[in-house]
Amino acid sequence: HIVLPEGVDKRILQAAAEVTMRGLGHVTILGEYEQLQAEANKLGIDLSRCNVLDHKNSPRLEKYVQELCEARKHKGLMADVARDMLMDVNYFATMMVYCGDADGMVSGAIHTTANTVRPALQVLRPSSDTVVSSVFFMLLPDKVLAYGDCAVNVDPSSEQLAQIALSSADTAAAFGLEPRVAMLSYSTFGSGGGPQVEKVT
Repeated sequence: HIVLPEGVDKRILQAAAEVTMRGLGHVTILGEYEQLQAEANKLGIDLSRCNVLDHKNSPRLEKYVQELCEARKHKGLMADVARDMLMDVNYFATMMVYCGDADGMVSGAIHTTANTVRPALQVLRPSSDTVVSSVFFMLLPDKVLAYGDCAVNVDPSSEQLAQIALSSADTAAAFGLEPRVAMLSYSTFGSGGGPQVEKVT
């Protein structure tokens, strides 16, 4: 079960309809039902297999306020601030994952990487020895490529690059792709040099 916080984007609506039509998974789209349905009708998209949830009026909101306060109690988070945070679709979707109401979330179509990742870092809080990284899929006519961490770590160490490569390979495998890892840099055939290039050669 995947939650898609960016229901206002037509690409998200199209993807949600496609995923559910093909029976690939259960999808919850965050947004106001009437607004999303009107957009879907305009685009000729069938959202009948998708769950649409208005996060601002959700019956889960107060539960998530309590859970978010508990998760951030070391920062002294108060309920009124938590409630305001949960008006942000990415925080709400993160809490759905945190509370077991979704298995994962996909975001970043209309939000910055920072706004997408921040809630997960604050709430899900990976262990200190974990390198948090990103991955995106490029759908080409004849294959699918997974690109690891083009958005989170600006200047990772060699050890972090190795962890990112392993994590990206695991993600690719989880999506049924046979992982083949290659390191890329801004240098083409030796056109650039220096420590950043040497880490990947």
